[in-house]
Amino acid sequence: MNREKTINILRIVFIAVVFTMAVFVYLNPPKTETNILRAILSNSNTDEILVTLSEKHSGRLNVIFEADEPEKISAAKNDFLEKLPSGTFKPDLAASGDFKQILNTYKDYHRNLLSPDTRNELAREDFEAVKLEGIERVYNPLSVNIIPLEKDPFYLFNDFLTSLSDGDNTGITEKDGKFYEILALNLYEKTALSPTLLNEQMKKVVEAKNEIEEASPDTKIYLAGPPVHTYFASSKSMLEINIICILSTIFIILLCKLYFKSLKMLIPVSLSLALGFLSGYLVTSLVFKTIHILTFVFSTTLIGICIDYSLHYFAHENNLKSIFKSLTASMLTTVCAFLILLFSDIELLKQIAIYTATGLFSVYLFVVLFYPVLCKKIGCEIQNTADISKLFSLKLSLRQKRIFICTIVFLSIIGLFRLNFNDDIRNMYKPSKPLIEAEKIYSDLTGGTQSTKFIIADAPDTQSLLEKEEDLTRNLKQEDYIALSKFVPSIKQQKQNLKLRRILYKKELNNYASFLPVKYRERLLKENYPAEFLLPERLPAKISENFLIKSNQSVTILKKSDKKLENKVIAADGAIFIDLQKDISQRVKTCRQNCLKLIIPIFAFLFLAMSLAFKPKNTVKIILPSILGGIFTLSLLGLFQVDVNLFHVLSLFLITGFSLDYSIFRFNSAKNTQRSRAAVLMSCATTVFSFLLLAMTSFKLVSSLGFMLSCGLITSYILSLILINPEQET
Repeated sequence: MNREKTINILRIVFIAVVFTMAVFVYLNPPKTETNILRAILSNSNTDEILVTLSEKHSGRLNVIFEADEPEKISAAKNDFLEKLPSGTFKPDLAASGDFKQILNTYKDYHRNLLSPDTRNELAREDFEAVKLEGIERVYNPLSVNIIPLEKDPFYLFNDFLTSLSDGDNTGITEKDGKFYEILALNLYEKTALSPTLLNEQMKKVVEAKNEIEEASPDTKIYLAGPPVHTYFASSKSMLEINIICILSTIFIILLCKLYFKSLKMLIPVSLSLALGFLSGYLVTSLVFKTIHILTFVFSTTLIGICIDYSLHYFAHENNLKSIFKSLTASMLTTVCAFLILLFSDIELLKQIAIYTATGLFSVYLFVVLFYPVLCKKIGCEIQNTADISKLFSLKLSLRQKRIFICTIVFLSIIGLFRLNFNDDIRNMYKPSKPLIEAEKIYSDLTGGTQSTKFIIADAPDTQSLLEKEEDLTRNLKQEDYIALSKFVPSIKQQKQNLKLRRILYKKELNNYASFLPVKYRERLLKENYPAEFLLPERLPAKISENFLIKSNQSVTILKKSDKKLENKVIAADGAIFIDLQKDISQRVKTCRQNCLKLIIPIFAFLFLAMSLAFKPKNTVKIILPSILGGIFTLSLLGLFQVDVNLFHVLSLFLITGFSLDYSIFRFNSAKNTQRSRAAVLMSCATTVFSFLLLAMTSFKLVSSLGFMLSCGLITSYILSLILINPEQET
C-alpha cells in the first residue's frame, strides 16, 4: 500500500469518526451547566453532597421592594406578582393549593405537635413561661383561632405553626427612613436546573422589575439569591464568548492580510478552527453528561492556539515535510499540558482538558491530512514578505544575556518568597455592584439568615432519621434551624409531646384557663388522646423533598451554629457537619496543593519525553524558557502582592505546554530561519491575544488563567530568543 493511498484511508476514517460522533451527540445532546460549584468540585460522594445542597437551595429568589411609603410597596408587590411568568415559581406555602391539605392534616394531629421552644420549656418544667406566652397569643388581636380555644387554650397549635416559618419574610419594615418588604420565591426544580429555562424566565423577571421601576420612580426593586446571579453570570459569559471570538477573528484576519498579504488562507484556517471547536464539543459531550458554560468560554483560546499550526504551514510555503517533526512535537507537548488538568480533580478543568486537547489534535490531523489538498485547490500561494521577526530580535552579548537571566532568577526568588495563597471560594466569582448591593440589603434586613451551614444525617429508616435530627438539634432555638423533624416530629417525639401536654394541663390548666367554663377544662383533663401519629407521607411530598438528599439521608439547615454543636455533630454516628463555603474552600486548597506537587514530576516527564527526540543538552535549552517563564510569572504575583489561587497554579502547566512550541520551532528552524522566526512570533501573538481577552472576563478563575498565560507566554518567548540560536543548533 503506497503512502498516498494510506493517507486517503486516514482521511476517510477521520471524516467517518467525526460524522459518527456528530450524529450521536445530535441524538443525545448534553446539558449546559451554569452552577459555579460544578466548576470547581469533583465527582466524589462528598462533593456531590455539596453540589446537591447548593442546587436544593439555589432556587430561592429574594425580591426586595423599597419605597418611601408602605402603600407604594404593596402596589409594587402586587404589580410584580401579576407580571411574573406563570409556572415558574412555587407559591408561598400560605398561598399554595396544598396549604389547606397541610393545615387539615396538622389539625387532625394537633395534640401531637409542639414547637421546639415550647417543648424545651415544658421539659424544663418552666410552666410560667408557657403560660405567659399562651396569654399573649390568646389576647393578641392578630391571632387566628385555628383550633377552638376550648380545645387548645394555650394556643399551642398556633405556636407550632409559627415555628415553621424561617423568619425571612419579614413583612413591611422600616429602616433608615425607607420601607422594605421581602418577597421570597422558589423556582420549580425543572426551571432551577435548566439553564435555558432559567435564563428565559429570569429575563422576564428582570423586565418586570425594570417596568415597575420606570412606572414608579419612587419604588426600587432589588433581586438577590442564586437564580439572579446565575442568570447574569451566564448571560455575561455568552456575551464574552461572542466578543472574544469576534476580536480574535479580526486579529487573525489583520495578521494574515499584513504578513501574508492574502486572505485566501482564511478558508482552510476557518475550516480547521471550526473542526477544532466541533471535535472538542463532540468528544466532551460523549465523556460528560453536562458541559459547563465556562468550558465554552475557555475553549475560545483554541482560536489563538490552533492558528499556530496553520501559520507554520503557510510560513514554510506549504512544505509539510519541513515542519512535520516540529508540528508533531508541538501538538504532543500542548496536548499533554492540557491533559495534566485531568489530575486536578475539578470537573471544569477536566472538561477544558478534553475539549481543548481534542480540538488541538483534530486541527493537527486536519493540517497534516487535508491542507496539502485544500491549499493546492484554492491556490493558497504565499507571497514573499520582509522578515517581521527581525523587528523583535534580541541581539544581546553573552554578558547581557547572563545579566538578563540572573535578573529573572533573582526577581523570581524574591517573588516566590512573597507569595500569598488564597483559596476562599468567594474569590472565584465577583458579582456586579448592583447584585452586591442587593445581597447587602437582604442581609441587613434579615440579619444574614441565608445560611451555608448544614447537618447531614444518615439513618436506616425515616423514623430513625427524624429521631437523629431531633437529638442533634435539641439544644437549638427554633429560629436557629430548619429541618424535616420540625414539620413532622418522630413518633417517639410525638409521644413525648402528648405526655408533656398532659402534664401541662394537669398542673396549670385550672390556674391558667380560668376564662374557660369548668366543663371544658374537665374535658381537656380527662381527654383520651388517639393512638395515631403524623407520618411524613401524610403531608405533601414536596415538604420531605426539601430536606431529603436520599431516602435515608436528610439535611438540617442551620442559621446559627457554635463550636459545641459542631463537635457534637462530628462525634455523632451517621452525621456530617458542613460549612458550604469553608468546605468548598478547603477542597480548592487541597486541589491546589496537589497541583503544586505535580510540577516537578511533570517537568521531569517532559524532559525525559523530549530527550527521546532531542539530545538531553538541547532538551534543557528547549524546556528552560518555559520553566523560567512560568516561575517568573508566578513570582510577579508575589512581587505585587496579588493573592495566588488554584487557577494561577494550574496555569504553570499550560504555560509550559504552550511555550514549548516556540522553543521547538526555533530550535528546528535552521533551514528556514526567517520564516520560522516570523511564524513563531505570529503564533505567540495570536495565543497571547486570546489569553489577554480571557484575562478581561468577569469570572476570576478564567481571568486568572488568562493573565498568567499571557504574561507567561510573553516571558517564555523572550527567553527563547535569548537562550536558543537556531543557526548554532545542529
